[in-house]
Amino acid sequence: MQFKEVIGQEKVKAKLLASRKEGRISHAQLLFGPPGTGVLPMAMAYSQYLICQQPTDNDSCGTCPSCQKCNKMVHPDIYFSFPVITLSKQKIDKPVSNDFIADFRKLVLEHPYMDYNDWMAEISDTENKQGRIFAHEGPEIIKRINLKAFEAPFKIVVMWLPEKMGVELANTLLKSLEEPPDNTIFLLACEQRDVLLQTILSRTQSIKLSRLEDQQIINSLLLNKAIDVQKAGEIARLADGDYHLAEELSVELSGDETFDKTFLTWMRLCFNPARNMEALMGWVEEMATYKREEQKQFLYAAIQMVRECMMVNLADPTLVKLEPQQIKSLEKFLPFVNARNMTPFVDELAKAHYHIERNAQAKILFLDLSLKLGNILQIK
Repeated sequence: MQFKEVIGQEKVKAKLLASRKEGRISHAQLLFGPPGTGVLPMAMAYSQYLICQQPTDNDSCGTCPSCQKCNKMVHPDIYFSFPVITLSKQKIDKPVSNDFIADFRKLVLEHPYMDYNDWMAEISDTENKQGRIFAHEGPEIIKRINLKAFEAPFKIVVMWLPEKMGVELANTLLKSLEEPPDNTIFLLACEQRDVLLQTILSRTQSIKLSRLEDQQIINSLLLNKAIDVQKAGEIARLADGDYHLAEELSVELSGDETFDKTFLTWMRLCFNPARNMEALMGWVEEMATYKREEQKQFLYAAIQMVRECMMVNLADPTLVKLEPQQIKSLEKFLPFVNARNMTPFVDELAKAHYHIERNAQAKILFLDLSLKLGNILQIK
């Protein structure tokens, strides 16, 4: 992966580019940022730049033998470490990253901005397994970094989601992070910096990635997805700087309605469910036909919509992300969102999102939620 494929984050790119040019490459770096900001793509792009045989001032060349191997995630001097699980059927009871590297390569190359849940869904044989970077990964990493580099000037360990490693592994790696073998670089790509042990933080140089700007998300969606400008703008607003979420939201809801229209139709029916019960049941039946990911996306969009309505009502207009035409379409709904009902409103939507993720029965969930929201809308 090249820097040009990483969305935004120009200040971070400039800092990483300068580190090689000026010979100030830290041997242990922590790239951290909220989900969807590109910590893993940035770590991969930096790795490729460090071992590129013909780097330019702004990026790796993308064509030399090293870059070609990096593009396929098969360079022998880059070791990927990431959360894994035990698999009883395959008799993997002490898993290390290499046991899953083929699946990891496939998913990352298809979706560089994937998240932890995507990865677990790819490899889990049950709904409830939790991925970890287990203690027995430590000897594997130490063995790799003590080998002589095969081709590149550096040996690089890219650890994705180091917050998923336990205390035992962290303690095993402390000496290597502080005093690694010559020409060894650790790149930790983290989404929850506060979860990491202080001993890890103190041994790494922290580099923060910021939430993406709406226009950066819009530009990338227009380039990579078959959607129009209006839809890209709506998705960018809802994604709130998270490109992974933007990709999920880019999967259209069934039919031609936008999230705004679907949400407003629902709210009209919820306002008086007894009078609108037949139409509400029809809406629930329709929503139950959507795929689970589409249902989750709609509920997330609904949460964002309620928050935006509250911003319009109470906050500084500069904080409102809605377009003027969207505010106009919501003007009849705005009076029903207030300081007293916003919290229970969002809480019920968030609970529904949680239960949909865990395979709740959609018809029951959306009917129950509709009735609860009907009561909440009456709170003045």
